[in-house]
Amino acid sequence: MYAQQIKVLPDVVVLEHLKPIRGETIPQYAGRVAKNIDTSQPFALIGTSLGGIVSMELSRILKPEKLILIASVKNREEMPLFIRSMRFLKLHRLIAGTQFKRFNNLMVKRLDSRGDSPAAAIIKQMTDDASPEFIEWAINAIIQWRPPANYRSDIVHIHGTKDQLFPIHKIKNAIAIQNGSHVMNMTMSHEVNKVLLKALGLD
Repeated sequence: MYAQQIKVLPDVVVLEHLKPIRGETIPQYAGRVAKNIDTSQPFALIGTSLGGIVSMELSRILKPEKLILIASVKNREEMPLFIRSMRFLKLHRLIAGTQFKRFNNLMVKRLDSRGDSPAAAIIKQMTDDASPEFIEWAINAIIQWRPPANYRSDIVHIHGTKDQLFPIHKIKNAIAIQNGSHVMNMTMSHEVNKVLLKALGLD
């Protein structure tokens, strides 16, 4: 998924998702992820989608020099209504992780409007490889996420104007990538990498 970013950021370390513990919140999950990050020298955190939300929580623990979000959200107000309302309706509890996996093709269309693109194939493979338990945890954890308001104010937020999962009209203080989808780091890597390099002072 991050092949194009690795090409321009040779020192980047891609963190694999951990197996979640039942009932674990995103802050608790981030606390476990933090143990895998080398803080002996200056570092930045870059996160996309769920990874961006986890990066928000990591930034409260580790204090990175830079925090960069791609196609993610900084708070509940930036989430679409259908996600926020699930916290009260709890309809997502009626669908098992295996059923979410069956919705694979529909999900791909929501994340990447070109369902036949190489990015779409990667998304499908990622969903196939993910365990139903992780999918169930991730969906519920995002719906239940209630971050505090005291986050840092210098977050670099890169967001696509055609992101259908997190519509840009709800995103505050973002650097807009024209026609960028939720997976624009793959489909529009040149544009995204240009902003990344500038944010990191490497342009």
